Amino acid sequence: VTVNPRYNVNYNHADVVVTYDADDTLIKVTASQDDQIITISQKLNDENMISPTIGRDGSLSLAWDRKLGEDNSIRTTLNPNRSVDVEWRDAAWTANVNFPMDETDLRGATVHIKRDIKF
Repeated sequence: VTVNPRYNVNYNHADVVVTYDADDTLIKVTASQDDQIITISQKLNDENMISPTIGRDGSLSLAWDRKLGEDNSIRTTLNPNRSVDVEWRDAAWTANVNFPMDETDLRGATVHIKRDIKF
């Protein structure tokens, strides 16, 4: 178990992050006076992990992480009735796609692509 108290001086905001790692399962609770969030990450196999997150306000998200090989991965996060977010890492390249959702409407998608360059 790891307990990490945090304080942001700029925003006068305090919270605590508690994590528990048990083999293929990681439980993370982030709590402040105003909000609490829990994420339970479960490793399914060497390439796949799922992570549902539940907030005090009833918000829910589900992330799926998939390793694609050497420094390559894809993370898909479903935020019901809000968005679907995809982050695809391919070595030095990263693509982020956001699909806003209004029930079944996916208009307004955004795509960001970047490359890390080391000097």
